[in-house]
Amino acid sequence: MDLFVYLLEMLCIVAFALSGVLAESNKGKDIVSVILLGWVTALGGGTLRDIIIDEQVFWIRDQTYFWVALFSACAGFFLIKEIRKSLVERMVILFDTIGVSLFAILVTANLYSLGFAAYVAIFMGMITAVFGGVIRDIIANRPTMFNNTELYATPVILGSCLYILLINIGVFSGIASPFCMLLIVAMRLFVVIKNIRFPAFLILK
Repeated sequence: MDLFVYLLEMLCIVAFALSGVLAESNKGKDIVSVILLGWVTALGGGTLRDIIIDEQVFWIRDQTYFWVALFSACAGFFLIKEIRKSLVERMVILFDTIGVSLFAILVTANLYSLGFAAYVAIFMGMITAVFGGVIRDIIANRPTMFNNTELYATPVILGSCLYILLINIGVFSGIASPFCMLLIVAMRLFVVIKNIRFPAFLILK
C-alpha cells in the first residue's frame, strides 16, 4: 500500500509540473522559465509546508520528487503541442485534482498522527495541496485564489476537516483517508464543471 501511495504521489507530481507548463500565459516563454514554473508548481506547496513546520524539505530528503518534477516540466515543454491536442491535457487536469486531494489528506493525517493540533494539520494539508498552484499563478500573472471568487481551497479544507472528524469518532484511517480524498475530488470537479463561486453574501463589498 505504501508503494502504491508513493507511486501515486509521483504521478501527481508529474501532473502538477505539467499544469505549470500548460498555463496559457507561458506561450512565448523560454525553456528555463517554463521548466522552473513547472517545478515550482509541483513542489512549492510542500516546500512551504516544511519551512513552516521546520522540517527538512521533502525533496531534499527524497531527491526523487525533485527529479520527477524537473524532468516532467522539461518533457512538458517539448511535448506541449501534442499535449494540448490530445486527451492528455484532460488527464493532467484530472490527476492535478487527484494530487490536490491526495496531498491534502496525507499531510493532514500524518501531522495529526504526530501530535500536531487539528487546525495545524488541516492548514498544512491545504498549503501542501494548493499553494504550488498559487505560486504558479502569481509567477504566470494569472488570477489566484486570493483575487477571484472560485471555491479553490474550500473542498480541500472541508475534506481535511471531515477526516479529522471521522478519526475522532473512531473511523479507521484506511477508510477515512480514501473517502475524504474521493470527496475532495468530487467537490472540485463539481465546482469546476458547474463554475460554482462563493455566494454574494460571502464576498467582501
